Amino acid sequence: MKSAIRSGKLSPDKLNVMTSQQRRDFLATIIGTENARQVNLLFEKKLLLKNQERAMYSWVAETVGLSTEQRKTTRDKIRQTYAEKKRRLEDPQVNEVFLNEIVSDVYSRKFNTEITLEEAQTITELSQDRKRAREKVGDNFKSESISDGVAKVALDNYVGGLKADAQKVLFVNPLKVRGLASAANMIKTDAKLSGNFIAENARALKASFDNSLWGRQAIKVLFTHPKIWVKNFNKSWVDIAKVLAKGNKAGDAIMDATKAEIYSRENFRNGRYQMGKKLDIGTGEEEFPTSAPSKIPVLGRPFRAAEVAYEAGAMRMRADLADLTYKMAEDNEVDLTNEVEVGAINDMVNYQTGRGSLGSFERAGKTINVVFFSAKFAKSNIDTLTKMFTAKSSFAKKQAAINLLKIVSSIAIILATADTLDDDSVEWDPRSANFGTIKLGDTRFDITGGMKSLITLAARWSKQSTKSSITGVVTKFGEGYGSLTGMDIFWNLIEGKLSPIASVIKQIVKQETFEGEKPTVINQLKNLTVPIVLESGFDAYQKEDLATALLVLIADGIGISANTYSYNDNWNVNPGKELIQFKEKVGDEKFKEANKEYIESVNKKIIELKKDTKWIAKDEEEKQQALTAEKGKIKSAIFRQNHFKYRRTK
Repeated sequence: MKSAIRSGKLSPDKLNVMTSQQRRDFLATIIGTENARQVNLLFEKKLLLKNQERAMYSWVAETVGLSTEQRKTTRDKIRQTYAEKKRRLEDPQVNEVFLNEIVSDVYSRKFNTEITLEEAQTITELSQDRKRAREKVGDNFKSESISDGVAKVALDNYVGGLKADAQKVLFVNPLKVRGLASAANMIKTDAKLSGNFIAENARALKASFDNSLWGRQAIKVLFTHPKIWVKNFNKSWVDIAKVLAKGNKAGDAIMDATKAEIYSRENFRNGRYQMGKKLDIGTGEEEFPTSAPSKIPVLGRPFRAAEVAYEAGAMRMRADLADLTYKMAEDNEVDLTNEVEVGAINDMVNYQTGRGSLGSFERAGKTINVVFFSAKFAKSNIDTLTKMFTAKSSFAKKQAAINLLKIVSSIAIILATADTLDDDSVEWDPRSANFGTIKLGDTRFDITGGMKSLITLAARWSKQSTKSSITGVVTKFGEGYGSLTGMDIFWNLIEGKLSPIASVIKQIVKQETFEGEKPTVINQLKNLTVPIVLESGFDAYQKEDLATALLVLIADGIGISANTYSYNDNWNVNPGKELIQFKEKVGDEKFKEANKEYIESVNKKIIELKKDTKWIAKDEEEKQQALTAEKGKIKSAIFRQNHFKYRRTK
């Protein structure tokens, strides 16, 4: 800009005679499109000040910085052109267009998307509608406040629609690209958009076809404020029924009505929801980053039903919980005009409902969720366990401690009851993956909303050992061939939190799925598209029975994560010479049958050993040796059945 001013290419008198769009286009040739918008907006703001000569001079000085001589020359030029500029501003028609152009630029910056003059006018009209609705409220709060909420929803929907149109995925058309550099930039942009499109839709599909908020993200509310949980849980089923019966438009109506009702609440209108750390209302949920799958014929309707139940339920519950907590704070004489106090309450409500704060990484939340399934949910579990020490107000610390005590005691009562009914259903050692779950057969039901994994990680690190969730054998870190280390269990935890697209990439690179098989197009498409609830149910059906599968579908459907697994040793994965020779002798089919028989026999033996008092009395090393010996006997028996004897070769 300094160079352009020195050469005479850029001067206030030239900018003065231009329209807003002409100024932006002109400035873009000097400082680029994005900088041009910002500099032009600053220029036009200065034009609206009373002392406009001083304003224009101030603009140039703020934008480029001036020496003493440059300041004098610039001031003289501004004075020479002021008369013409004043005439333009006093012309009503010219001035109206000029002001509308400024408003368009202001809205474009505020909403971070391109806003045309016509769109700016619509936004202004909707804003005026809301202003009039707010003015009507007055003393008639209950009867009139909903109109204010409706007006805000209308404005939000209009701006949201403009943003959605601007962010549609466009794929490159090679015929319209000139030059390799231009083509490379477009391909890079489209590849990024396409990658995000796949990642977001995969995560949305995996989280759909259920009503899982209540047993996962919201389970903390069940343990701390059960009345709020029950009320909103029941309402979510009404929402699902409406969308399934009437379609996606019913879902849109439910979302609009939910937002309007929340926006009409006194604590929204008095600004508490927005003070300090804002309450997550209307910001979208990370489990549903896109609504695109709702457009799929037939399957789109249940997807939209799950999305609406989740998002509307989360918003209602946060608002209800915030209102209750503000009342508790008032009763404890907490100053609710203090942003720190109110922000700490809002933060507490957010993490209690599955929305932990990512701090300095908040702006990168969308990028983080390309790698991890639900980063904010994972952080909410950490916050639940630590905010009694780290919250920003004494009231929030105290409430965090009370809430944690309620959560821990509730979980302990449930586990103790299950243990009384079946002493094999509960594991009290936190080093085991079975800790915090109720085990029925080979299926584990997590009643902690995922918090147990953090406790298990801490217990394993502190004890420098792990307990097998299958055999019950305790293994110390770093002892013996192939034993785990502290970093191994940390990375295992991280891998379990990966998003669908990141999980697929990991499996392709590693050339091994979670089940120990080779990645294929079919199993990777399943990983990207099949909802978690259906995967869990089918897995239980294959490994257990129909009754267990139905129980898993119900539990996982409301967010109680269910996993079915037992001892497994896939002989096709890294087979030694012995197994290779056995496979060559008996063929693929017999080999698979023998492998299945081996796995079933080992699982039966593990169950027997865990009930054997002599085996229980052994130390951990002796248990492992005894189990290894039993597995060797089972394999040898299977080999004898197939008339196979291992031929050792040099």
